[in-house]
Amino acid sequence: MKNKIKIVILILIVTVANFSCKKYLTTTPSDTIVSDYYYSNDAELNAALGGVYSYLAQDGTFSRNLVLELEMGNDEGQFNNRNNKSGNPSLYDCQSSNSIYSDCWTSLYAGINAANLLLANVDASGASANTKSLVKGEATFLRGFYYFQLVSRFGDVPLRLKPTIQVGNFNYPRTPSIQVYNQVLSDLKYAQSLVNDIISNGTPSHINKTAIAGIIARVYLKMAGHPLNLGLPMYDSASIYAESVISSGIHNLNPSYKQFFINLSQDKYDINESMWEVEFYGNNTPSGTMPPGSRFPCQLAMRYVGVDPNPQMIYGYGAFTPTGYLYDSIYQKYASDTLRRDWNIPPYTFSKIGSSDSTAILPVVLPVVNPVFKPATSHWDMDCGKWKREYETYLPKSRDWSPTNFPVIRYADVLLMAAEAENEMGNPDIALVYLNQVRTRSLAETIPSTDQLSLRQIIRDERARELCFEGLRKFDLIRWGIFNKAMISCKSSISGSTSSSSLKARYLNAYNNVGLRDTLLPIPSVELNVNGLITQNPGW
Repeated sequence: MKNKIKIVILILIVTVANFSCKKYLTTTPSDTIVSDYYYSNDAELNAALGGVYSYLAQDGTFSRNLVLELEMGNDEGQFNNRNNKSGNPSLYDCQSSNSIYSDCWTSLYAGINAANLLLANVDASGASANTKSLVKGEATFLRGFYYFQLVSRFGDVPLRLKPTIQVGNFNYPRTPSIQVYNQVLSDLKYAQSLVNDIISNGTPSHINKTAIAGIIARVYLKMAGHPLNLGLPMYDSASIYAESVISSGIHNLNPSYKQFFINLSQDKYDINESMWEVEFYGNNTPSGTMPPGSRFPCQLAMRYVGVDPNPQMIYGYGAFTPTGYLYDSIYQKYASDTLRRDWNIPPYTFSKIGSSDSTAILPVVLPVVNPVFKPATSHWDMDCGKWKREYETYLPKSRDWSPTNFPVIRYADVLLMAAEAENEMGNPDIALVYLNQVRTRSLAETIPSTDQLSLRQIIRDERARELCFEGLRKFDLIRWGIFNKAMISCKSSISGSTSSSSLKARYLNAYNNVGLRDTLLPIPSVELNVNGLITQNPGW
């Protein structure tokens, strides 16, 4: 129907594109089924593309679950289970019926279906040829990226490359992981030829050529390790794509490590280091505003509270906290590496003002008001400081929603991926060049020439020092095949610490519960109930 978008899909995204102050494609999901659709012009086609992007910003993906519940419970961060609750995936005490698993699964497949639907109809659009080409590239990338999230977390998953248009057709068998990974690479490489470079976009909230190259490098590193274990050829491919980003000359490191994260909280684009980020904005008032606010900063921020309705007060739950292992066994290896350590794991909390629940009131005076420095007796009782809500400038602030954007990939990560790939190929001297660029920015001493085995551990630790709380650590530990070993090390660390017995009991739960099955998430029960051809992962 001319001049109307009519979309056949179980979850429909329809809104008007908005490229104002945030330059982000805005959408609002709704449950609708119609018979066919037609994109009359560029605006309608971009609005549909915005629907595909919107699944990045849901609770099931990067607003919350892929950063917190499905990522924490590793050697850098854990759930701060103050009230001795159960049922959090990061505690490894859940069954496949937990809604967090299904929220992630459903959001990713809805994004894939939205991409499939758009790709099936983009060529017939009345939009300009240039817009159709860009939309086709970005939608293809997003489909591949969503599949990468699924296959790297759930293992073999159904591969659907056509839109689902019939209610009730839910029987899809699992596709072998290698086939899914190959489709991911096919989508990403095809998309790279169609999308803009980041300079032309002017914003890291749209995917671009160098960001895709960085994601492709990440895919190859995953394929090199567990569970495919394809080894050297994948490291070679990863190095090619990571080094193509480096040689492009487009990206470099922000001179200030902490300023990079302040920029994310203040809606300031840094296309030098930030290659691709998920857009969030405001305080989610009114509910359903697009782009929405993000949830992860409020949960990760140090625990302090403001008094409503004063808009200058800020709130953090401190629901997920750093591990003492990250502080003692990773950061403390190098005495000079204090800049990142003290930003990511501040040596202070906020003062009480007579409140019995350990909350604190903090006026917005930067960087810290009334800090209370913690004794060095136990580094298992620290707070996460990477996402500091006191730097947010959007008012009024909300307890549960933040304008902070999430960095899916940044240049420091690419440098460390290049270092890892080169070292695994037997080129430690080349790897050191990339590694030391990251360390120099953080005013940490450079690593001298060393052997491949020693450098492998240094690079792995460096990824935690640089990228902690950015949703990558568990992914890294699993692909390196050392996830369960790392969890045992954490268990020993907390057991041998000087922490109180109650704090030890609080944090030991995850490390006591974790098992071999936990390198994969379970296929959600809701999927098992409707899909007669799908099977469960081992141990679940």
